[in-house]
Amino acid sequence: MFKNKIVLLILITAVVGILFYSLQGSEDYIATISEQRSEYEKNLANEKDSPIANLSNYSGIKYYEPNVEYRVEADFKGTSDSGQSMILMTDSTQSEIKKAGEATFMLNGENYTVSLFDEGNIYLLPFRDLTNGKETYGGGRYINIPKDKLVGDKIEIDFNNAHNFYCAYNESYICPIPPKENLISTEIKVGEKSYK
Repeated sequence: MFKNKIVLLILITAVVGILFYSLQGSEDYIATISEQRSEYEKNLANEKDSPIANLSNYSGIKYYEPNVEYRVEADFKGTSDSGQSMILMTDSTQSEIKKAGEATFMLNGENYTVSLFDEGNIYLLPFRDLTNGKETYGGGRYINIPKDKLVGDKIEIDFNNAHNFYCAYNESYICPIPPKENLISTEIKVGEKSYK
């Protein structure tokens, strides 16, 4: 009887400990995302050609609450072609961009494969999802993925870091249109919301 109580006490302590550390990790993650968002908005406002600096009705960037379930580990397959790809822009022109490869991941129970593009120090993931035109910018969003998030053939994609293209704030900007293979047919309710 006494041994059963000790075993039960150990189990309860272990469960409480696991919950505590899980919640602590979650709080740290939310704090990190909040810091990144503050830094992003500050940098955006201070850019030479900032899309928000001269907006008379600017009231700040709106975000969904962070959700760690939208930080996914994807399988990455680099492209064997070192040439440039073409991406359609909002002014109906096309722009050259280097395709880095494809990332395959599971989100909300479905598998998706998207194209990533090489932007020097980062990979660019322009994408669309089922929130576009409702709660998020109709033209899609993008994620800048630091290259150190690629380890071997795995890459971390955090949709909490999704941001609007500059066109969302100012229509005079020319922005990329996410390629059709980067349509993710689920609602991604994390990252930046519509500006207006």
